[in-house]
Amino acid sequence: MKGKLKWIILAVIVSLIAVVTVIIVMNELGMQYTIEEIKEYNYFVLTENSKYGVIDKNGNVIIEPNYIAIQIPNPSKPVFICISDYNQEAKNYETKVFNDTGTQIFTDYENVQAISISTNIDSSHYEKSVLSYQKDGKYGLITLDEKVITKPIYDEISSINYKEGTFLVKKDEKVGVINMKGKVIIKNEYETITSDNYYNETTKNKTTGFIVSQKTEDGFRYGYIDYRGRTILNTEYTQLKRVTQIPSEKDIYFIAYKEGQAGLLKNKQVILNYEYQEISYYAVDDIFITTRNGKQGAVTKDGQTILHSEYDSILFGGIYLNATKGDENFMFDLSGNQIETESISMTKTDNPNYYIAIDKNDVYTVVDANGKTIIDNNYTYIGYLPGSYFIVAKDGKNGIINSKGEVIVEIKYTSIFKFNDTNLIQAEIADTKTIELYNMKIEKIVSMDNAVIGEYKASSINPNKYIMLTSENNFLYYDENGNELQAKDVFPNNTLLAEKIDNKWVFVDREGNIKLQDNYEMITDFNEYGFAGIKVKGKWGVINQNGEVVQEPTYELDWYQPSFLGRYYKVNTWYTEARYSSDEI
Repeated sequence: MKGKLKWIILAVIVSLIAVVTVIIVMNELGMQYTIEEIKEYNYFVLTENSKYGVIDKNGNVIIEPNYIAIQIPNPSKPVFICISDYNQEAKNYETKVFNDTGTQIFTDYENVQAISISTNIDSSHYEKSVLSYQKDGKYGLITLDEKVITKPIYDEISSINYKEGTFLVKKDEKVGVINMKGKVIIKNEYETITSDNYYNETTKNKTTGFIVSQKTEDGFRYGYIDYRGRTILNTEYTQLKRVTQIPSEKDIYFIAYKEGQAGLLKNKQVILNYEYQEISYYAVDDIFITTRNGKQGAVTKDGQTILHSEYDSILFGGIYLNATKGDENFMFDLSGNQIETESISMTKTDNPNYYIAIDKNDVYTVVDANGKTIIDNNYTYIGYLPGSYFIVAKDGKNGIINSKGEVIVEIKYTSIFKFNDTNLIQAEIADTKTIELYNMKIEKIVSMDNAVIGEYKASSINPNKYIMLTSENNFLYYDENGNELQAKDVFPNNTLLAEKIDNKWVFVDREGNIKLQDNYEMITDFNEYGFAGIKVKGKWGVINQNGEVVQEPTYELDWYQPSFLGRYYKVNTWYTEARYSSDEI
């Protein structure tokens, strides 16, 4: 009997383990979802006479512009939410959803809408994989192919800042969080929930957590729940902020307040007790500045004191800490050792032989690792460039010098800076809108007046990133190292290419033979959708890759290089998705 009982107990234990394992696996599966990347744009919003419709990438009208608004949640898929006038009885805007054949879809659901994302890590303005729908005044989630994710049980559904694929849901006056698979991350138990705004290049927003709050008799109290839904900090803090500049999912730092006093936490561990008026983080030197009784000090992120809270102010100066006490000024290194120096700031460069120093009169110099002055010419700014070059400013103008102090690029420019993530240096003169490009050897590549510059990433038509310098009557292409590119290099699939021959713009084939010429004042290369702009007598028109005129030159556009889909031109806006129009300007 005892042996039989032992086997029964063992069987029960094994069953429990199996059940727990299944629960863990199912929970993990519910946590996993993929944010879709839009690799191909097939559909765009069309606007005419203040009404909206849809066109495809060939410039064909899919939805006539008869609506007050159009939502295209995923431009690669034929799902178009068309919004009509406000319905006073239903107290919402009337919506209909159509596909690319003009057939109405989602007919079994009410008030289907895209979910807006006001702050996102990419350029998309809506959740790309799911929509909200309504029934009997409640909301649920549904996929773009009409698969119901959640029943309509929520009073509200909205996006969460910097957390695509995750949604704030409200029910019975309380908010919670679900993901795009319908998995409940945080139950509806809180007054407010916001993302902690954490982001890094590897995990992107996957590990972004949540600041939650509950209302008490003494006001709101805040806590923290991680991206898996695990409570890290209970709702007991009057203020709470994650230190997002510290890139770690394992060790999360918080500046937390209790009864108006700030402390520093690493996960649940108290690093600094709640006895400060304020705590702030300086990411460059990985140091916290503390304020207590109106006096400032400095500590490491492990809570080790660098400077006691006895100074009127502490400012960072690269590898120095500048502290004031009354009329006295003190300089310390980052370990808290007092030093004697004429500089108030000493900043490392990527070259260990060079430090940029600033003195008490805001004059910049360059010194070596031993503090010996290398460059001293009363510059009001010095910035390091790779190699042994420096951007300098004097009398409101900018130039470039070498490590001997010799002027390599004349000090006459409004601004000089390294252009984005390239190996190019851009120099500008504001009065003439002149742009000059230099390579990292400080050799001038090009100069163009009345110019604009743009950086273009790889696309389906162009496999490589390129730089485009454009003026009203010219444009040039360069790679990220400053090598000039030909149109056939930039657009390897185009059969017709823009080229300037004898000061006239023409289209040539890939061997350079002229195929189209018609007194063009300006043209564009064919875009990834197969359309190019042609400018005649100050007006723009459109041709296709066959050289056929799609739109006679009628548009008076101010842009140097407008983009077209069929007979429609792209409306350049920063606040909304790409739109196209044929309205006369």
